[in-house]
Amino acid sequence: MKLNKKTTTIISFMIGTVMFTTTAIAQVVTKSGYDQLKDSVKYTAENATTKLSSYTADMSVVLKDNNTVLYSQDSLSKVDVSKGVKETVTTTLEGSKKTEDYNYSDKNGSISKNADQNIYYTNEYAKPQKSTTSENPFKRDGAADMEKIADALVGNLKDSVVVTQNADGSKTLSGSLSESQIPAIINAVVSLQSKNELGNRSNNPSENTMPKITKDVFVKQVKGNMVTTKDGLIQSVLGSGVISGKDEKGVEHKVTFELLAKMTEVNTTKVSKPDLNGKKVEKNVEQDYSKLTNPQKYIGKYKTDILIEKDAKFIKIGEKFLDITAVDDKGVSGRYYEQYVKGYEDFVSDKKDFKFDAKFDKDQFSGTFNSSSDSKEKITGNISISIGSADIYFNINENQSGKIINNGQYNKVFN
Repeated sequence: MKLNKKTTTIISFMIGTVMFTTTAIAQVVTKSGYDQLKDSVKYTAENATTKLSSYTADMSVVLKDNNTVLYSQDSLSKVDVSKGVKETVTTTLEGSKKTEDYNYSDKNGSISKNADQNIYYTNEYAKPQKSTTSENPFKRDGAADMEKIADALVGNLKDSVVVTQNADGSKTLSGSLSESQIPAIINAVVSLQSKNELGNRSNNPSENTMPKITKDVFVKQVKGNMVTTKDGLIQSVLGSGVISGKDEKGVEHKVTFELLAKMTEVNTTKVSKPDLNGKKVEKNVEQDYSKLTNPQKYIGKYKTDILIEKDAKFIKIGEKFLDITAVDDKGVSGRYYEQYVKGYEDFVSDKKDFKFDAKFDKDQFSGTFNSSSDSKEKITGNISISIGSADIYFNINENQSGKIINNGQYNKVFN
């Protein structure tokens, strides 16, 4: 099921608010406490993407308005890091409608289930993918800068958290921030985003499950709790937040977001490809764009129009043709010629008709050619096969009349 666009926006927005403030809570312990938490987050991200052999991740979110549940979702993912396999079952309750979505991926393809139509869509990759699980967010471009921004925004939140060293070596970090402790800059950002996102809903009344908050928006409360192993691997995260505001009629809303995330069955999770026997399946096989599959299909005639602009109009004065006579994974050969409409003889002073033979560049299906016309004129240019389409790009290195509109895309002619 495709999530309601505004619901997805709200969920993402609330997750960002809670996770940001959870980071802020971490900062308030001491420098060493904050470093321990950041180390745990980075350690978990690195292990979950490269070092753990497998794990199970369960994340639940609930969104309420004045204690009425508007939306809830539970996403259970089984990940085999070593084999690059991931399976996710997502159960969603929106209003009175309950749906279940299924997704599976490995290095060779993916499977997804349409909850409404009960159809499994399979997609086979042309060649194995390097990774189909998750990406370490701390290795993305700009991650270091985002970390510095989060550190700077923490401000004077220094004494609002408790760090407990448990008997088994694990650690528990918890804290709570009230509205008086939330920095003004965070409330300003939340207010702006609420008006831009939460205040704009679909015109379809059946999709308007979210409150339209546009006035007096601020973060009322945020709580967070995190448990890590003695090695620093995150076991669970529990967070909640409350945003208060009024709609256009002045009615006050308290939008509550609750998040629970757990990592279990570390290095013992098993992921199996689903058995689709007897199921309704729609299959798709991706084309391998690194290979020139069935090159004979590119043999034939291609053409493009010769156009000029005159009296504020486009006028066709002729056509340029390619006759492709031979194609393989090493190169392409053929003939190029032009035909002009009667009355435009002044454009035909250098009418071309020549054969060409181009060798493809390494790992590409394009290359340059050298040829000569009947007048012994030396001609150079380039040609490119557009894999997966019936188009060829062909250009001649020449100084064309400024009136002619150059177009290097030639379309295959079908009789």
